[in-house]
Amino acid sequence: MKPLLLVLVSLIILSCDTEGKILSDREIQLESLKKNRDLWKSQNIDHYKFNQSKICFCLFENDEFDWSIEVKKGQDAFVRYNNNLIDALPDYALSIDQLFNQIESELNRNPYPHKIVVKYNSEYGFPEMFSIDIDELIADEEYSFINSEFKIIECESKSFTGKLVLKGICMNYVIEVLDGDMDQNLIENEWTNELTNVSYDNVFALGSYCSFPENIKEGDTFQFSIETNDINQTCAVCEAYSPTPNKSLKIKVCE
Repeated sequence: MKPLLLVLVSLIILSCDTEGKILSDREIQLESLKKNRDLWKSQNIDHYKFNQSKICFCLFENDEFDWSIEVKKGQDAFVRYNNNLIDALPDYALSIDQLFNQIESELNRNPYPHKIVVKYNSEYGFPEMFSIDIDELIADEEYSFINSEFKIIECESKSFTGKLVLKGICMNYVIEVLDGDMDQNLIENEWTNELTNVSYDNVFALGSYCSFPENIKEGDTFQFSIETNDINQTCAVCEAYSPTPNKSLKIKVCE
């Protein structure tokens, strides 16, 4: 009996504020939200990427329930969805800041939802999981967000936005510069692929083929910086020919 009383007392203490007032679930959740949102803001993370899954009985614009989101804030702000630059995320996908707002909106819902569960990341404060059952008596209105593989993206020097426009055989890759104050003398302002007669603007050939990530596909965009140090390209690469611009750059993809 005594252990049971101790557990009950502990639960009451955990549900009280500093003045001894017993808090409601809404108040507890809102306090936790504020604490973790403040932690997230204090990190000043201006460039991050993560994978997101949404579980619900709802229709999306496509058949996918999983996607990747990349957000860069500041002067060169952009949003990338599944490695494609877009003006705004689809309605069914949420950035970290949008997810905080969504949780706050649901916590302030009247009447209060039947069940809300939020798990916050202990290091950065962002919601790793958010699940809600709005009404116990209504089916199919529950939904959940799961965020995983969160990564802060950093470049050691000035960064640019690039797009892999041609993924030729034997690492004969052509990259287009989409954004950033690039020295125009380092790239081809206009280049035509002799095999297809398709022209491209602001492109260069990949020089750092040994360190370029294998998961970047043709058409994908990414952040990169120019390697200023000499890099030994000692990996095995075949010698089959595929057209590339005359100018090449050794780059480092920001991860």
